[in-house]
Amino acid sequence: MYAFLMHLMSKMFGNTAKKNMEKNTTDNTISGDDWMGPDNTPSGPGVPEDWYLSYDGPAPVVEGINAPNYVVDRGSGVFPIEFYAKKWGVPEGFEEETKEALKEIAATSDHTAEPLFK
Repeated sequence: MYAFLMHLMSKMFGNTAKKNMEKNTTDNTISGDDWMGPDNTPSGPGVPEDWYLSYDGPAPVVEGINAPNYVVDRGSGVFPIEFYAKKWGVPEGFEEETKEALKEIAATSDHTAEPLFK
């Protein structure tokens, strides 16, 4: 009965269920390899590397460090350490690793950035 009602409602409103299922990346949806992560953040290998520039949610959960990035639970899976630390601070439990990673970044970087640790 429920399936019949859903089918009827879909037909009444222009077959929207079928149209939504047929959307692809050109219709501003995510690719087949991607998924909606926490906070409805597009996540997976097809997400642009600079996804974090437009991210406006809470601090992503840090799962590890792969300098110069934190490994996080959403987006493309990485978030630049310097950008993250300036926006949300250093995540709890990653203080020493972050300090070492930032020293490594500073040693190999050709730009002069304000140090996060003094």
